[in-house]
Amino acid sequence: MKKIWPYIVLLLILTAIPPEGGVAQPRLRQTDTLSLGGGDFYEVPFEILTDRAGTLTFSDVKDSPQFKKTGKNAFGFTNDVIWARFSVTIPEGSETEWFLEIGYPLLNHIDIYFPDGNGDYTVKQFGAKLPFNKRDIDYHNFLIRLIGEPGTYSYYIRFRTESAMNIPMAIHSLRNVISEINIQKTVFGLFYGALLIILIYNLLLAVSMKDLTYLSYTAFIVTLILVSLSLNGYGFQYIWSNTVWMNDLVPFFLFLTNFSLTAFSMMYADYKNLSKPLQYILFIYLGTISLFALASLILPYHLTIMVGAGSYIPGIIMVTFVIVDLIRKKSRDMYFYTLAFSFLFAGVIVTVNNRFGLLPNNIFTLWGFQIGTVFSIALFSLGLADRVNMLTNNLTEINLHLEQKVDERTKELSDAKDEIEAAMDELEATMEELEATNERLTASNQELEEAQVIHKKDMSMAANLQLSLLPNRSPQSPIYDIALAFRPKSGVSGDFYDFYVDNDLLIGAGLFDVSGHGIAPGLLTLLAKSIISATFVGLKDQKLGTVMDTINKKLLTEIRDIDYYLTGVLLRFKDDWIEYINCAHPDIICKKIDIGRSGKVLHKSGKRISGPFLGIEPQAGNECHQFQEIVFKLKQEDSLLLFTDSLAESQGAGGEEYGEARIVKSLHNAKGGTARELLDIVSSDFFNFLGERQPHDDTTLILIRRK
Repeated sequence: MKKIWPYIVLLLILTAIPPEGGVAQPRLRQTDTLSLGGGDFYEVPFEILTDRAGTLTFSDVKDSPQFKKTGKNAFGFTNDVIWARFSVTIPEGSETEWFLEIGYPLLNHIDIYFPDGNGDYTVKQFGAKLPFNKRDIDYHNFLIRLIGEPGTYSYYIRFRTESAMNIPMAIHSLRNVISEINIQKTVFGLFYGALLIILIYNLLLAVSMKDLTYLSYTAFIVTLILVSLSLNGYGFQYIWSNTVWMNDLVPFFLFLTNFSLTAFSMMYADYKNLSKPLQYILFIYLGTISLFALASLILPYHLTIMVGAGSYIPGIIMVTFVIVDLIRKKSRDMYFYTLAFSFLFAGVIVTVNNRFGLLPNNIFTLWGFQIGTVFSIALFSLGLADRVNMLTNNLTEINLHLEQKVDERTKELSDAKDEIEAAMDELEATMEELEATNERLTASNQELEEAQVIHKKDMSMAANLQLSLLPNRSPQSPIYDIALAFRPKSGVSGDFYDFYVDNDLLIGAGLFDVSGHGIAPGLLTLLAKSIISATFVGLKDQKLGTVMDTINKKLLTEIRDIDYYLTGVLLRFKDDWIEYINCAHPDIICKKIDIGRSGKVLHKSGKRISGPFLGIEPQAGNECHQFQEIVFKLKQEDSLLLFTDSLAESQGAGGEEYGEARIVKSLHNAKGGTARELLDIVSSDFFNFLGERQPHDDTTLILIRRK
């Protein structure tokens, strides 16, 4: 569950940054002429003229007295043509370039009339019905360069659209435009990046756990991304730039989101346990939404966009039914589900009312859908992570119950044996009692077999979950060639490894071994892997000893009362140099090509680099309980071998351990051009020595070769 918290923090950061307009500016009083030059950002006060028939030309409206000042810029869904007029004054000596931003990317047709200084006007056309490359500036909203020469200019704009008539307008300086583009790319990059991370994470859970809830949640996130890309214009800017007809799929995306939302709600609440009438209503609603989605591909856009926006209201009612059912059953899922949908519904309701012209344009009404999405996705992810946590707790409880049942059945068998021995003296009198005891034994054996089947299934699920969270292939690096061999002895492994990447660059590697065997140490590997990875990357600029000390403190906080500890090695790569720390783990082996020697990596004094165990409080003042780090350099074709203790401690046919000396010799004699070839030779030597025997524990090897 802790893995989700970084995503939630990232999403909350997104909502703290205003998505439009940079730093908020005071609203200007409407005047006849807007004077530029005193700032970098201005809201545009404008007058409007409504052309209900849509037949007026520029000549008809240029000097029309029907223009009226307006205090709003959201007019809902309308078939009217809206003419807007505003004037700006650029003072003498101004060298700033000015740009007009129209902050709603779904407007179909925008005709802007520019004065030429001689009383005539030229027209430029913009809108969602034109290819993206027709725009002045590569920007998701409409960004139009204004006349830059000093003087007073009046601009006329003709708006016609099938979507909501939202026309928020602002004027930016060139400096503010550059700042705004940088902020927007950063904010929405984080926003969509977080959604993609959560999407991939839940898709992996769906595959590994074979749970349709996670798959339906993944579909829900995909449709949310499509709707968001359409509403904020980033889809048109980056994905379907010259495929104009994709902009007409906004109603289709809205219906898909509504469908996936309802489907996810049903899976989340386990629809089979819902009341039969509610099941029928939900399935009928899904069928209706499907028909609307297909109809939106052929019916007029202005009709389907209104229906698509309004369809969320019955969707809210459907989901409310599910919430009521969860509350009635006192389900634990109710808290996450209710809170998540509350944020989502709030964003939807605000956005729908804005599109119908019932709410004015501002950060919260224009971006209510995205803000609600951020919080709802975070809370849904928490709820699903809580399910995984509950599964882990159930596995632990099952294991405890199994041990108790084994003890109980063993005692019953012992009691039955005593009864049989005591009954031998009176065989005829005790025959019936013996038969009854035999029946109890049969029942006990059957229960034991059933419990064993359940235990094996639980172990298999835990092993698959653990394996899915470990890297399944060696990372790519321009400096190092890396090969990996991971062989759990059975079921859940106490070994784990990780490679640490920052900005697509390999910066470190680690290999660790948890004491003990079974589900508990296996679950501890997942907790430790998460703590070590987050701390290593987060403190990448700190000394490696400080990083390891921080990791140990976090582990102590989490497992202080658990009778387990860890050993391990941690490497950090900085160009050709490698920083190395050993925590009570077998020494790593280095093969030096230039001097033709192989051996353990030791301190320059000749002593081992071996710090304290992880998860055990270090003793102050004791050198063996301090994390020591050394720095060394690998030359071309030099190799490092990291391994867990099973490699050295496993015994061959004669009962002799394989030993570190054989490991050093095997690496030294290995000939090959790649890390994989070298590791295959080392592994082959090891298993040839074992013969018919198996490794005594989980076995993990990592070979790092300098290219």
